[in-house]
Amino acid sequence: MTSTHPDVSSAAMLTPDVTISTSSIRPDGPFSLTAARSSVMRWAPVARHAGPDDGGPLVLGAIADDDLAPLAVTVDQDRPDGPVTIGTVGTGSPDRALAQAARILSLDRSGAGLDDVARRDPAVGTVLAAHPGRRPVLFPSVYEAAAWAVISPRVGKAQAATLTRGIAADHGTRLAGVDCFPSPATLLRVEEIPGLPAEKVRRLHGVARAALDGDLDVERLRALGPVGARAALRRVRGIGEFWSSGIWLRACGVVDEWPDEPRATAALARLHGRDPADYADPAVLAAALAPLAPYRTWIAFLLRITNS
Repeated sequence: MTSTHPDVSSAAMLTPDVTISTSSIRPDGPFSLTAARSSVMRWAPVARHAGPDDGGPLVLGAIADDDLAPLAVTVDQDRPDGPVTIGTVGTGSPDRALAQAARILSLDRSGAGLDDVARRDPAVGTVLAAHPGRRPVLFPSVYEAAAWAVISPRVGKAQAATLTRGIAADHGTRLAGVDCFPSPATLLRVEEIPGLPAEKVRRLHGVARAALDGDLDVERLRALGPVGARAALRRVRGIGEFWSSGIWLRACGVVDEWPDEPRATAALARLHGRDPADYADPAVLAAALAPLAPYRTWIAFLLRITNS
């Protein structure tokens, strides 16, 4: 197993409180870092946080859950399903940083029951077989997901990625070779952002204040559950119905909730040889989804990958 520390030649000078930590996680069930890297590089909201795809360890920048300061994560794995080496560089708790890194890669959840899903639904089993070890990759933090939800509407993913990379380069912190998004405290001091309307800047300030007030804390949102978390997220200026759901599902690490997303439902219907209109009936859809528990969110993710 290769244990690779992040490149912290400049990070160590950031503050004397920086901690460098390396740990190993043994996945419960299938996990492929190669598949995770592919997901990162093809998903604009997370690719903007990633280091170069040069064959070395996967490197991600984030804002830490605990102290809302820059965090760098490196991930390495010698073989699929084998131990995963995670290095973290940040000023917060190394244990919290490791837990956050595991959540980003869906390593905080067991995948040991996916074979049972494949047996119960052979059609879905073919999708699982086509993507061995691929788990959802999440937003690095709820705060960054909310910032993306404010930046991305009506500009497109590519332009949103360009804007967020520019914000990170101009106002964030560089760690382990990646530019982390500005911390909430820093973002509140940014008055103008080239290419972003003033209203969106004000909404970003609202996201930053919500993070500082603890309203975007991932454990708080998880404790509120799907209804309460969505309602709490909608209280943040600029977060509506669509993105309250998106943040809940793709930043909080939900495993077993089918998204209210027509494309995912249509893809499942086609996979089952059904007319997508059939699954507009809640009872018919519920029956189709029952065999996929407790991985319904993960299966929806794989269907999006397959049909993108």
